[in-house]
Amino acid sequence: MASEEVLLVDDREVIITDAMHVRCDGGNGPLGHPVEYMTLEKEGSVVCKYCGRRYVHVSCPDAEALRGQAQARAA
Repeated sequence: MASEEVLLVDDREVIITDAMHVRCDGGNGPLGHPVEYMTLEKEGSVVCKYCGRRYVHVSCPDAEALRGQAQARAA
């Protein structure tokens, strides 16, 4: 199972993951969006076309920079 770190950067969710293939459904159960399967193999990051959630592979140079930009998440 892939490990994921969820960040909030510029009011958008960013998921830093060690998986090369990700699945996004909007995260809101029945209020989400159609399932989108994406690969991080080419660029190291990808953005869901439905909700704008960004997925970044841990090996991508952007991962550490995004951690530095992350805002505190509301509980």
